[in-house]
Amino acid sequence: MTLDPAELSAHTARDVLRTVCTEARIVSETIETALLLVSELVTNAVVHGGGRPALDIDVRPDLMHVSVSDNAPGTPHVAHEPVTSEHGRGLFLVETLASRWGVQPSDGNNKTVWFELDRVPRTPPGLRPV
Repeated sequence: MTLDPAELSAHTARDVLRTVCTEARIVSETIETALLLVSELVTNAVVHGGGRPALDIDVRPDLMHVSVSDNAPGTPHVAHEPVTSEHGRGLFLVETLASRWGVQPSDGNNKTVWFELDRVPRTPPGLRPV
């Protein structure tokens, strides 16, 4: 899905991801983490990436893979900003909360930043996790 190059793109991405996660019956804790992380990646793509960011969501039985592509060259880096900082903590959150993440450069002028979250199986009603 290609998003508009505007700050509301993060809102749109969260709405789309929430719908996909709900339909895939992903547990709420995983959904909340995914929503935070996609918001950070899309915001970075809009602010630093130029052009229209592209969102890709792949839900598998054991994991969720989310990627955001933009038109900026280079590899973003994790900044270790103070907790009180309003900016610069997006990739730190991705690094901290994602099961895995990375950056895939493409033709020299584009890149894709992705994260994966391991899926926690839902406990059927009436059963308790062991």
